[in-house]
Amino acid sequence: MDPLGFISVAALRQYLASARAREVDVDQALAAAGLTEDELADPEARIRGGRFERLLNELIRRSDDPLFGLHTCELVQPGSYNVMGYIAMSAATIGEALSKVSRYEKLVGDMGTTETRLHADRSEILWHCRYPRQPARRHLIDNVLGSWLHYTRWLTGDLHLAPDEVWFEHPEPRYLHEVHEYQRVFGCPVRFRRPYSALIGHPRMLDYPLRQPDATLLSTLEAHAARQLRALGIATSLGERVRQYLQAALGGPLPDRDQVARAMRLNTRTLHRRLAAEGTGWQRILDEVRMERARQQLRDSDLSQTDIALDLGYADIRCFQRSFKRHTGLTPGQWRRQAHVEALS
Repeated sequence: MDPLGFISVAALRQYLASARAREVDVDQALAAAGLTEDELADPEARIRGGRFERLLNELIRRSDDPLFGLHTCELVQPGSYNVMGYIAMSAATIGEALSKVSRYEKLVGDMGTTETRLHADRSEILWHCRYPRQPARRHLIDNVLGSWLHYTRWLTGDLHLAPDEVWFEHPEPRYLHEVHEYQRVFGCPVRFRRPYSALIGHPRMLDYPLRQPDATLLSTLEAHAARQLRALGIATSLGERVRQYLQAALGGPLPDRDQVARAMRLNTRTLHRRLAAEGTGWQRILDEVRMERARQQLRDSDLSQTDIALDLGYADIRCFQRSFKRHTGLTPGQWRRQAHVEALS
């Protein structure tokens, strides 16, 4: 499996259109990235993330535009998001549209994951980018946050809609006119070198109505999207979405059940009730995610048990060891030695 996931051709075309607008020889860029026009004929086809990263880097270089990703967001269309774009269009509010995005965004690609955080005084819409390397990472983040805002303006019919501010993890651009370009695109203050990248506004912003809500069409489109996800081997149950959310958070501070419930736009009691109806539960999913990661790290890395325990969010190494033995019948050390023996046999 490609560690960078995939991107749908429908989403990739936005980058090609932006490159052509800047008079880039797209055919040469595709050839340099090892792609052909035939591979891009079907908008629902998927391109592996590693190949897309090579193409994106080629387009960035050939465009001679240090803000290529940011400018590409201005070409977003409903078709850029495949069926997910039309699902968002049929929702009643920005908040409902975002909840659908988090459920169906893998139809567009799994270059990253969307998270909505609700606080008493603000809402934060984050995108966790899967791509670690620059320059692709910065341009992807610029494009995704900018595309969200442009598409939401179109959905609401409010071309001046803007968050209170935008945060970016990457450093401030070198030149002042580039900083001003970020402010022009987003229509608000833009902050750099922040802990994460996000659109930040008042919680009431999520209640902003969309201009074409259609509950009947929404239901039909969601059924179609669910079938597409199942065909791709991607589950849409609440339990699977909680699992995917926790998997994406591994390596950093693990969210607690209240934070996960908010991300799913549920209260904690409803989260428990719906997981129980699916025959699972919060602790079971958390334990399974931790054990899968622990076994992978014990087998494929030289990380110490202390580092693994920290990565998995355990209070200390003893808690990790007890939990691991309870689930596998072996201590982490015993399991690692057995895995190494089996690999040599």
